[in-house]
Amino acid sequence: MLRFWTRRFWWTAHSNAKRFGDNEEGSLIIFSLFIFIVMLMFGGIAVDLMLYENKRTHVQNSTDRAVLAAANLNQSVDPKSVVADYLNKAGVAVQDDDIDVYEIGTAPVITGRQVAVNVTGAFDTILMHLVGVNSLSYNASSQAEESVNDIEVSLILDISGSMGSNSKLSNMQSAAKDFVSGILEGASDDRVSVSLVPYSTQVSAGPELLAQLSTTHNHSSSHCVNFETADFGTTAIQRVNPGNGTPIALSQTAHFDPWRHYNSGRSLYYPVCRSNSYAEILPWSNDAIEINNQIDDLTARGNTSIDVAVKWGAALLDPSMNSALNALIANPNVTVDSAFSPRPHPYTNTDALKFIVVMTDGINTRQYYLRDSYKEGLSDMYRTGTPSNPQYVMHLPGNSSNQRWWNLNTRNYVSAPSNDPTTLAAMRLTKLAMWSQMSMKWRAYNGFYRRTWNADDYYDELYDPRTYTNDTAKDDRMEDICDAAKDEGIVIFSIGFEVTDHSANVMRDCASTPNHFYRVEGLDIEYAFASIKNQINQLKLTQSDNLPSSFENA
Repeated sequence: MLRFWTRRFWWTAHSNAKRFGDNEEGSLIIFSLFIFIVMLMFGGIAVDLMLYENKRTHVQNSTDRAVLAAANLNQSVDPKSVVADYLNKAGVAVQDDDIDVYEIGTAPVITGRQVAVNVTGAFDTILMHLVGVNSLSYNASSQAEESVNDIEVSLILDISGSMGSNSKLSNMQSAAKDFVSGILEGASDDRVSVSLVPYSTQVSAGPELLAQLSTTHNHSSSHCVNFETADFGTTAIQRVNPGNGTPIALSQTAHFDPWRHYNSGRSLYYPVCRSNSYAEILPWSNDAIEINNQIDDLTARGNTSIDVAVKWGAALLDPSMNSALNALIANPNVTVDSAFSPRPHPYTNTDALKFIVVMTDGINTRQYYLRDSYKEGLSDMYRTGTPSNPQYVMHLPGNSSNQRWWNLNTRNYVSAPSNDPTTLAAMRLTKLAMWSQMSMKWRAYNGFYRRTWNADDYYDELYDPRTYTNDTAKDDRMEDICDAAKDEGIVIFSIGFEVTDHSANVMRDCASTPNHFYRVEGLDIEYAFASIKNQINQLKLTQSDNLPSSFENA
């Protein structure tokens, strides 16, 4: 009986085990559990990767912002401190050795700054450690540069007679020198050039620069040129013949004085073209000391020709002057940095900025010229006497023999200065030489009125030789040249220094925008120049991909 029940038990257990092994119900639950565990693992990896990428992106963006802030030339804090503080506030740790800084210039004037940062770190995983990955490392690198573009500036300063009152000249000199120093100091990479253009009735180019132009009526007494109305429609110093492209010659301004009173002496005191070296253009310089020394030497005298000054200022920025610049580089008597050889840059060069800064205390006034017929050929004047005591004798061939020679110094008839034709010919002055040695009024009074006592003779000889351009025409010319410069992308700042409402309107119209015009009085001129200096320094900043070799692996 016991054996029966034992056999039955084992048979039943075997049958149940066999049925259990053959039964497939519930197998999907096991597979689903396996799939769930796998999904949980991959989901954890995805979450960790998402959090890791958020962390890495946050660190990279913070690093980018930090280097941009540190590279900004307007901030004076140590760039490394800026980066460290910026990242610290963003929750990113950085070591001092991970920050590289390269600067151009000398404090406080830094004209270029390059900052590179390399930040390393690790993200502690949340679920990936279940598969043996406890952290994910990251690296964030960023670099930024702010630097000075090539800058070309024409600084145009009024030195007309009215600048001699009310301390205007000295106030202008101080403000202009601060402007020059602020633009040039620290610019050791030869990126900034300044052309100084002093002006009154005319603008003196100086002998070296004038020699680069095509001119007529040439002499060596002074170095100005006369412009025609059409010349103010272009920034180039000379128009060209449309047929062959050759420059249209400019007439050199005669060296003459239409103002000095005959009782004040023979020699010229108010020449239309000033011959003082300090009144000459100082072109394409990066020497702040040289420019400021010349500004210190300026004196006030003459009328006001803002139109001519802006014409020259624009011309010194025009690419057509490149050959003249390079000729001056090769001239041992002139100091122009050879690094400026490509200048003036083409207007299409987006890496070059061009500025005109023009100031005046007045309005355009009458500008006198000698008629061509009074500049060409020989005069009726002969010079005798000694170098220290010259005598001027006028030849009057139509008179009787005893009235053919008139001495303007003694104001009486004299005999011929010489009986030798060769000697006599050597004494004779050209018309241009004659005007350079006596004022117009002295010649008209002593040579005609005192000889004939006829006032008509005096006025004829005084007014017939000369012509002029009036203030209205000069305002129109100024408008033309300002428009031409602005059309070429030149930025114009203008300063009206204790000016009339009319002059303020003319200067405002010349400026690039009304916000580029400053109307100031007294010491406020320092504010005007300082504000323009700051705007130029801001405009000259640019981003660049050119980093030193030490940054390449940052």
